[in-house]
Amino acid sequence: MSLQATPPTEVSADVSLRVPRGGSETLAAGVADVLAAVDGVEDVAVDRVTSVRPTWTDIRVDADVSLTMQVDGDRTELLQEGFGVMAVNRVDVAGDA
Repeated sequence: MSLQATPPTEVSADVSLRVPRGGSETLAAGVADVLAAVDGVEDVAVDRVTSVRPTWTDIRVDADVSLTMQVDGDRTELLQEGFGVMAVNRVDVAGDA
């Protein structure tokens, strides 16, 4: 077993998620809060909200985001396991060709 630290990875993604109503001051802050709670995510910047669908209990949002992640495996899978994340439509890793 190796005990080496995994370097942070810069990722851009297109995600679909549920943002709780009344949980944040802005919709972008709500998106960032949901993604920041995912294990391995260190930093979140919301580049653009592309779709908004209000429901009775939350707001369904599609957004383009930039993330710094600390992971060894599949970043798409990691993001999809986050609470409130409905789908990861695209993931691009900085430096990948």
